Amino acid sequence: MTERRQFYRIEHPVVIDSQCVSDEQVQHSARPDQFKVSPFFLLQAQLRDLETEAAHCLHRLGEQSPATEACYRTLNRKIDLIARTLAADSFKLDQGETQFVSLSEGGLNFTSNQAIDVGQALALKLVFPDSLLGLLLYARVTRCQSRVNASGHEIGVEFLRMPESCRTQLARLILEAQAKQRQYTLESNT
Repeated sequence: MTERRQFYRIEHPVVIDSQCVSDEQVQHSARPDQFKVSPFFLLQAQLRDLETEAAHCLHRLGEQSPATEACYRTLNRKIDLIARTLAADSFKLDQGETQFVSLSEGGLNFTSNQAIDVGQALALKLVFPDSLLGLLLYARVTRCQSRVNASGHEIGVEFLRMPESCRTQLARLILEAQAKQRQYTLESNT
C-alpha cells in the first residue's frame, strides 16, 4: 500500500531552533514565546496577522470599488517593503546554521543532534533566509530515527495549532518554491 500525503512537500533551506515544551504550554498560547527574537521578527508576524485579517475586507472592497482596492493593495506592498527592509539586518542576527528540510503545510522533517521522543511537543523557530520569513510554531514529534551514514537524528513533526496567518505564509512560500522548481525544470529541458 502506498502512502498518500495530505500536503505537497518541498526541500527548502531554513534555520531551525527547537525546544521541548509541555502540552499545557501548547494549549495556553497560539505562538511560542520560548525564543528570544528581535522586535522586527515580531513585527513581521504581526503584519502577517493583520494582512490575513484585511484579506476578506479587501476582497469585499474590490467588489464595490476596484480602484480603492488597488490603492489599498499598493499601500500594503509599501508597508511590506518597509518591514522587510527593517527586518533584513535583524534576520541576520536570528540566524544560525541553515539546513535543508522537507517542508509542507502540515509539518516538516529536520536533522537534530539529539533524539527527541515521539509524541513530544516542541516550540519551533523557523527562519527562511531567502524570503526573510520567520515563524514561531508548535509541533509534535511523529518520527525520530538515527541517520544512516551520518551523525544525528532525522526528526519528523506535525504542526499544532498553527495560526491562519502562518499557514497562509507557509502556503505562499511552498507555492513560490514550486513555481521556481517548475521554471528551473523548463529551462533545463530547453
